Amino acid sequence: MKKLIIISIFILGMILPNINVKAVDVSNEEELKAAIEQGGDITLTQNIEVTQPLVIDKDVNISGYRDILMQGNNTLITVNDGTVNISAYLYAGWNGEYDKYDDPVLAKNQGTAMVVNEGTVNFDDSSLNAGNVGLEVNGGTVTGSPMIYAGEYNENTYTYSGGNALIVNGGAVDFDFIYNNLQSLNHFFMSSGDATIVVNDKAVVNINGVVNYDGSSFAGAIISYEGNGIEANDGGTINLTDELIVGTKNSIYLDGGTVNLNGIIAFESDSKGYSIYINKGINTIRQGDILSLNNDLLFGANHSIGYLSYKIFDFSIYINPDITELRVTDKNNFLSLNGSKLKLNFCSNNASASNTDTEEGPEICNNLSSFAYYDGPVYSNELNSCTLIYINGEKSVVDEENCNVQTDNTEENNNPQVVEVPSTSAYASIIIIVLGIICVVVSVIVTRKMTRKEN
Repeated sequence: MKKLIIISIFILGMILPNINVKAVDVSNEEELKAAIEQGGDITLTQNIEVTQPLVIDKDVNISGYRDILMQGNNTLITVNDGTVNISAYLYAGWNGEYDKYDDPVLAKNQGTAMVVNEGTVNFDDSSLNAGNVGLEVNGGTVTGSPMIYAGEYNENTYTYSGGNALIVNGGAVDFDFIYNNLQSLNHFFMSSGDATIVVNDKAVVNINGVVNYDGSSFAGAIISYEGNGIEANDGGTINLTDELIVGTKNSIYLDGGTVNLNGIIAFESDSKGYSIYINKGINTIRQGDILSLNNDLLFGANHSIGYLSYKIFDFSIYINPDITELRVTDKNNFLSLNGSKLKLNFCSNNASASNTDTEEGPEICNNLSSFAYYDGPVYSNELNSCTLIYINGEKSVVDEENCNVQTDNTEENNNPQVVEVPSTSAYASIIIIVLGIICVVVSVIVTRKMTRKEN
C-alpha cells in the first residue's frame, strides 16, 4: 500500500507541472495583482486603475486591450524576471482626468509606465504612456512594436512637453515596424517632449521601420517636440533601418555612443539644430566608430508635425571642433575630408542642393537607386587642425603639415620611439651594476662564515 501511494505521488509530481494554469479574467486591482503573482494568462475585462506598483517576476501574458492606469510619480509595472507578453495600454502619471478625446490626461514629468530589469518582454499592439518615462530598460530583452508616448500632451497643438519615450541603460531592445500598406500608417511610433530615445552604457537598440521615398508615409517614427530625437551616450549603440527621425534641437545627438544608419533615413530638425550633432568622436566605451552610414538615401523630409512644420531638405552635420579623434564608417563613400571640413556627398529623394559638385556624387546616387537624386555637397563646420579623421579605418589629419601625428596607429604601436640615454645615465648604470656585484660577493662571504660557526 505504501509503495502504491509513493508511486501515485511520483506520477502526480510528473503530471502537475505540465497542467496549464487556466486563463484568469480580471476587472479590478486586487484580481490583477493576484493573477500576476500566480502567473499565467490574464485577460483584462475592463479598464483598471491601480494604487500600488505591479511587480512581475514570472511568466505572464496580459491581454484584453484595456487600460491599466496609475496616478502619481510611480512606476506602474516593473519586470524583474520571466517571459512577459503585453497586449494592453499602460498609463503612468495619470492626473485622474480625461481629455476631449476620452484619453487619460498625464501630468508632466510624472510616472514611468514600465521598467524592465531582467527577463523577456514582448509588446503586441500595445502602448506605453507616461508623464515622465514611457519605458526604461536596464537589462533583459524587449521586443515587439509598441507605441510609446511620454510627457504632457497638448491637445490644441498636438505636441508633448517633458518626458522621454525610451531610456535604455542595459540589455537589448529590438523593435520591428514592417507593414505592407504604408498609406495607412501615418502614425508616430515614439513621441515625447524631451529626448525621445536615450541609449546609455553598453545597451543595444535595434529599430526597423518603414519610410517611402518622399517621406510622406512611414511607420516607426521617432519624434521629440522639445529636445533631440535620439541621444547616444557613452557606450550605447542604436541601429536604425528605414526611419523618420525628428528632433526640435537635433535629430541625432552623438555623445560617446554609436548610431548605425541603414536603408532610407529621413531627418527633420529645427533651423537652429542639425540632422546629426557629433559631440564626441568615438564610442567612449567600445572605442569604435561613432557613426556608420550604411544607408542608400539620406534626406530631410517635408512633414507637418502638429502645428509645427519642419521643411529641412538639406542634410546638416555639426562636429564639436574640440574633439581630437573622429571615427566613422561610410559604405557608399559619401564622406571625405575637404580642407578643414567634413564633406558629404549624399543621395536624397529630391535634388535640393545645386548639384555643382563633380560627376562623382551623381554617379554614386544613380548606382544606388532610380529614386536617388544627388543632394550634395554638404559641409560640416571647421574642425581643429590636428583632429584625426578615420573613415573606413583610413586615417587623415586636417592639417598634417603642422601637426606631429603619425599616419598609422599600427606603426605607432609597433615602432616605439628610441630614446637616447645621456652619458651620465650610462655611468650611473655602470656604478649600480658594480655595487650590485660587490653586494653579491659580500653576501656569499658572510654566508660562508655563518656556516662555519654553526659547524
